[in-house]
Amino acid sequence: MWLILLMSTIFFDQPRIDEAMEFFRHNYAEQIFWGQKGVIDEIIPAGPGRLWEHAPKLRAELVIGDTPAETLSVSGYFYYEGDIVIVNDGVLEVKNADFNLDGDIIIANHGEATFDSSDVNIVQHYIYQHILFIGDSACCSIANSETSFSGYQLSVSIAFDGEINMKNVTNKDWITAVVQHTASATLTDVKGYTGEWLFIDNCYAEFKHVDYLLTWYFFPPYSVVDFDFPEDDTLYGFYLDSTLANVSGVGYHVEIDSSTDCMWATIPLRGSDVTVRDSELRVTGLMFEGTDTFAISGLVNGLDYSDWVLPVSDRTYRLINTSIQTWNLYPDDTTNITLSSSIFGELCGFTDSYTIIQNAYCDGTGGHIETAHRSFVAVYTSSIFADVISKDRGICLLANCAMPYGRIWATGASIMVIVNTTFPEDPIPSDTSVVFVASLDAPSSGYTEDSIGIIGSAWIDKGPYQPLDFGHYRLYFRKVGEEPLTPFSDVKYQEVRRGTLDYWNTAGLSEGTYEIKLVLKDNAGDSVEVWKQISLSEASGIKEEIDIPDITIRKVGSRLFYIETNPEITEINIYNVSGCLIKKITDNKTYWHAPASGIYYLRNSEKDISKKIVVF
Repeated sequence: MWLILLMSTIFFDQPRIDEAMEFFRHNYAEQIFWGQKGVIDEIIPAGPGRLWEHAPKLRAELVIGDTPAETLSVSGYFYYEGDIVIVNDGVLEVKNADFNLDGDIIIANHGEATFDSSDVNIVQHYIYQHILFIGDSACCSIANSETSFSGYQLSVSIAFDGEINMKNVTNKDWITAVVQHTASATLTDVKGYTGEWLFIDNCYAEFKHVDYLLTWYFFPPYSVVDFDFPEDDTLYGFYLDSTLANVSGVGYHVEIDSSTDCMWATIPLRGSDVTVRDSELRVTGLMFEGTDTFAISGLVNGLDYSDWVLPVSDRTYRLINTSIQTWNLYPDDTTNITLSSSIFGELCGFTDSYTIIQNAYCDGTGGHIETAHRSFVAVYTSSIFADVISKDRGICLLANCAMPYGRIWATGASIMVIVNTTFPEDPIPSDTSVVFVASLDAPSSGYTEDSIGIIGSAWIDKGPYQPLDFGHYRLYFRKVGEEPLTPFSDVKYQEVRRGTLDYWNTAGLSEGTYEIKLVLKDNAGDSVEVWKQISLSEASGIKEEIDIPDITIRKVGSRLFYIETNPEITEINIYNVSGCLIKKITDNKTYWHAPASGIYYLRNSEKDISKKIVVF
């Protein structure tokens, strides 16, 4: 039953993949939108993408608190692979320890976790793999310690009446924390990366003597805000709440004192009325909720706005003498978003949202591209300078994109489809995810009466628990404007990674532009397709004139030929179909190894063509 459910998950999503393929078929010849970006040498915020972060289905778990008044004390070296769940009045005490956990920490009810004078290492294998969740009336305290998360960002969520306290702590890696409901966060003397902290609802947050802090301010529906953030990134006595003039409808209280490298981010939600003046914003995030459809273009990172209003009808967001380093977008619910002609930092799709990104550039300054829950994100003819992540049951499609930087992660039960896209590293699938990679890379032109090698990729990678795998692929062709497609290859049951998919014999075809189609299928019949145009011209470089019988050619291998000539013939030249000299033969008896499949011509010293060799 488990196998059937997993396989039906992929099959059930075939209509959405088909819809995306059809869109791509009509747009595959467009030019890639290029932006300019140097090497990213700063910590990249993730922002509201962590709002929907939740603990994955529990694997092995260590439960503390299922017995009343239960306490687990840890000192010295500790390693556990699995999740730690603290419930009821359970307590985890870690002191003078080398604490290593490959899993989540979930603290609920009145549970408590304390870390003191310890190295706290959350072992992660990809970005945001694990989470520290503090809910209900639970509490987590970290003091006199150092934290690390394997070089990846860690998600932290404090909800309901949960509480987190950090004092005299050095964070070696980045934290993305959401403080919501009536939860609280108190951080004092935090070095390294304090991280980014998002404030929602009626939460409370206090930061004193911290370094490298990015704070995100959600402006909820019906809030009215006219605010200017401090110019200096070193803060003394800053706070934001509804007791300030020109700030109403904001339920949280945030204060920052004696802290350095402070940055600002805003989230004007649907129904809000927000004006930001005389400020430098690290990020503005745009969340889209409900069932509306939005077409957005012209967002460009790094612009200064003298007096500008966001052209979105469901909220008012006005910028006066304000700069925005990065625009991030977060479609949610069943919203339908089209983003085009923009330079943005991050886009994360959630719930059942549907997003098309076309002719745009993700420069990675805001995070990454992500699809989660059951959302769909398709990126066409764009440039990506960031990680791309699919998770949960999301579907992500990259088509005709250039990705010179970043990694591709497929997690959960997600589907990643990559067609005609360049990327620096092979995708990393985990869990029950599956990755389709199909491309037609070369050539773009060729000759009639030839055998043309079609270069590309056709392969499928999968997570360790996904039963679907590579099935087969096949190639088809047709002249542009004509129907139907004609297969020119047999069904191929071996994957190809950046190599020759097959050879297209163009004998008998006329000049013109042709469409090549690659269909890649898994072993359940689910498929993706790729299209490419190839222009054929007449092989005018060589014409066959006469046939001299004094030359004998015998094939002795797949590309190896024995050639014997009349002793009176002193030289034979071998040319390819375009007229380029491949080899000179001066011996009357010799072996010749063709460099590749194709059509070759033999000419004597007087340049009369004597023989044609077809290598296939």
